[in-house]
Amino acid sequence: MFDATLVVALVVTILFGAALIRLLRLERRGARLALRLPGSAGDSRDTDGPNPSLLRPRPDRTRLPSAWNRVIDAAFAGTGNRIRPAHLAVTGFAGIVLVGIVSAAASLRPVGTVFLAAAAAAGPPALLLRFAQRRYRRLFLDAFPDALDLIVRAVRSGLPAPEAIELAAREVRAPVGIEFQKILDELRIGAEMDEALQHAADRIRVPDFRFFVVSLMLQRQTGGGIAETLSNLSSIIRQRKAVRLKARALAAEAQASAAIIAAAPFVAGGGLFLINRDLVAVLVVDPRGRFMLGIAVACLVSGIAAMRALIGRSLR
Repeated sequence: MFDATLVVALVVTILFGAALIRLLRLERRGARLALRLPGSAGDSRDTDGPNPSLLRPRPDRTRLPSAWNRVIDAAFAGTGNRIRPAHLAVTGFAGIVLVGIVSAAASLRPVGTVFLAAAAAAGPPALLLRFAQRRYRRLFLDAFPDALDLIVRAVRSGLPAPEAIELAAREVRAPVGIEFQKILDELRIGAEMDEALQHAADRIRVPDFRFFVVSLMLQRQTGGGIAETLSNLSSIIRQRKAVRLKARALAAEAQASAAIIAAAPFVAGGGLFLINRDLVAVLVVDPRGRFMLGIAVACLVSGIAAMRALIGRSLR
């Protein structure tokens, strides 16, 4: 039984690796094609006829309600479009395969296996999406104060807000420069300034950027100096970042304790295996031992998740 489980796990791992490599190759091919297309299409911009596109048409998602489409698009845009549905599908498939291997090794009942498979199909993709969104926001906040300082200097020198944003889009590193460029692209196709800023705020989901959007909207409606407001916002963002770094340094002891507690069962298990292998082998050979080992792993994972949640809440 256990040998068959190992064979199945090996085959599934090989298939999963092949699918992941295939997905990465398709993404790289699409990126190379996207880089080539603007150069070939730019030569025919002055022609009167429609420009043919070499890209495949996107799948029709009109069957879903428009609200669902907006939510899905906003969720993927919050990661900088680095996460795609294919990544979520592969992550969910990997979770289901892992649950299948664990259930076969621990001899779980079908009801428990189905429940764990459903949780594995929804949990890891949601965690991956949330992790990518948090990472994108952190990268955005690292460069956003520099963009605000550049906009402040440009406004004080006499440039209007759209031209100052264009300057920041050219000079500031990604992802801030990319987001500002998206705002300019919407303005060039006829969108209003308030609408383009609101779309960017919904896409980025960073409170500090929403303050920037509100400041620009109020300045457009009521007038007044925008440079002083953006300068204060830049200093506030930098102070908040310093406070977060200080809190992270103070929480380093708690993180080290959590890491030691999480590693203690593995160290104890390795020590018992070196002292008495027959005692540890019961956890692998006997179905009851595999069941108890599965419960121990589940408790350990839930404890680590709880500790990380508590530490993360204290760092906010």
